[in-house]
Amino acid sequence: MAVRQTQEERQTGIIELIIERGSTRVEELSEHFNVSAMTLYRDLAALEARHIITRHKGAVSLLVSSISETPFEFRLRQEAEAKMAVGKAAAKIVDSYATVFLDDSTTAHNVIDFIADPGSKEFITNSLASARKIADSEHKSLTVLGGKLVRQLDAMFGPTTTRTVRELAFETAVFSTASIKDGTIFHPYSDVAGFKSELIKRVSVPILVATGSKFDRVALHRIADVADFKYLVVDSSISDTAYNELSSLTNVIVADR
Repeated sequence: MAVRQTQEERQTGIIELIIERGSTRVEELSEHFNVSAMTLYRDLAALEARHIITRHKGAVSLLVSSISETPFEFRLRQEAEAKMAVGKAAAKIVDSYATVFLDDSTTAHNVIDFIADPGSKEFITNSLASARKIADSEHKSLTVLGGKLVRQLDAMFGPTTTRTVRELAFETAVFSTASIKDGTIFHPYSDVAGFKSELIKRVSVPILVATGSKFDRVALHRIADVADFKYLVVDSSISDTAYNELSSLTNVIVADR
């Protein structure tokens, strides 16, 4: 007997199937998930309203070009176990510093849950999701950078955000990225890449966090080199070859290894 999926699980599965196939048809989705046409159309309407998919003449495809550009709430559920392990390992580094910047990534978002003494930290972020989580917890202070809201990322970017970060300095910061290729990190959005590139210059101990899927993607805009980071924290899916190559560039920490 098949296990009945929740609406959230089914919608996540729909997105993953479209990502895998590039595009698909309504009939194929209905058969794959074994749901009625009415149920499927409700799911597709919900995903369309969130600007994740588009429908045209029965074909369903992603409205965005990369999974990293899908809404924060969806990315939060992707590779959840790996992101939690990486976040926990990164938090052990963060524990040594008083001022901490967290970027818009869902992996950095997970770091908040594992910081040993958040009441001693001064947090800075451009992520509205992380700001909300920090605001609901014990903390010494919280600074949220202003700018233009990028809804897909639930974070602030643009010239104002970049100018503000130039006036600040941090002991450590947790970054993630859409793509790691040949010792360089990339992102599909130019504003995001520019902001993160500027941020790295302001941090004494920059920490790059990544899950295994980041090594299989391609994105357009260069942010920095892996060697620009003090630490790279990855999950245990990293291959030995990649581990050895990256270890020649920075201090690589493998979560749960």
